[in-house]
Order: sequence, then C-alpha cells, then structure tokens
Amino acid sequence: MRYEIMFRHEPDVLTVPEAARLLRIGKNQTYELVKEGRLGAIRLGKKLIIPKPALIDFCQNEQSNLSVVPK
Repeated sequence: MRYEIMFRHEPDVLTVPEAARLLRIGKNQTYELVKEGRLGAIRLGKKLIIPKPALIDFCQNEQSNLSVVPK
C-alpha cells in the first residue's frame, strides 16, 4: 500500500491526537508508541509533534506485524 498517497492530504507535521485519529487508535496508545520508539516524534518543549514521514515509516514497518484475527 502506498502510504504516501494515503496521507497526501494530511499536514506535514501532526499532533499526537491527529496521528491517533489517522491510525484509529487512542492518544495514550500513540504516546506509548512514541515512548517505545516505534513512532518517531519531535519534542518541542512539552509538546510532541509527529512528522508525516515518521507516520508513513511506522505504517510500513508495522505492516510486517499484521495478523488476521479469526471470526
């Protein structure tokens, strides 16, 4: 999947809530991904911003961890 195309209309940098919305996960889980180093972020004072390329990298890297959950 071409994540660059999927996120093409999104801003170049995202807040944690914006990234969480795009990933369809909660803010706390998004902060945890940043803390674990799985999702790249930049700290500006107390605020974290997530560059769009970091979000794309995360999606591409995590694709190998996808699993199908049986019904």
